[in-house]
Amino acid sequence: MSKNKKSFFVGIISSALIFLMGILYITIPSYYGVDKMHNINSNDLLLSALLVVSVVKFGEYVLVKRNPNDEPIYITIMSSLIGVVNTMLLLVFPESMALATSLIIFVTAYAAIKLFTIDYYHDHNDAYFYIETMFLIIFAIIGITIAFNLFDDSVLQTIMLGFFFISLGILNALNYGLKCMLKSKRFLKKIKLK
Repeated sequence: MSKNKKSFFVGIISSALIFLMGILYITIPSYYGVDKMHNINSNDLLLSALLVVSVVKFGEYVLVKRNPNDEPIYITIMSSLIGVVNTMLLLVFPESMALATSLIIFVTAYAAIKLFTIDYYHDHNDAYFYIETMFLIIFAIIGITIAFNLFDDSVLQTIMLGFFFISLGILNALNYGLKCMLKSKRFLKKIKLK
């Protein structure tokens, strides 16, 4: 299997795992019961989501081996550190404030890592940096909007976290799919650019 195909399959599987975690979070209020949701700590859900993202991205880094900009390992480190920061914020702030702050930090750090990826593609005169920039803008808008709408309601927080990780999984899957198509000679032969 070529490196491009292997990278595509590993990226799609990692995106699917993050997507499925978001689906699970959205369905928790239905299965657990809305009236019993006050027993669930949304910060624990965020910590488990960060753990899943960290493990999935580390697996992606190990399986793909050589990534030109090592984005998955940086996301792994960033997710782990934000979990620690969230735990420390819980000592100072109320739960809803710590959750929103941790999510804003996650979005900011993820965007900074993506900016290094965009810079890498720009430095190598690869037009793919336009697509990376578009996905970064979409991700930042979704992340900031969700982080500012995390009110002190555990049902809403759980559903919003689920929507956030569904969006992250979909954007990553689209990113890997477009990258694979634009690097495929067979696909590029079928496109006629004028």
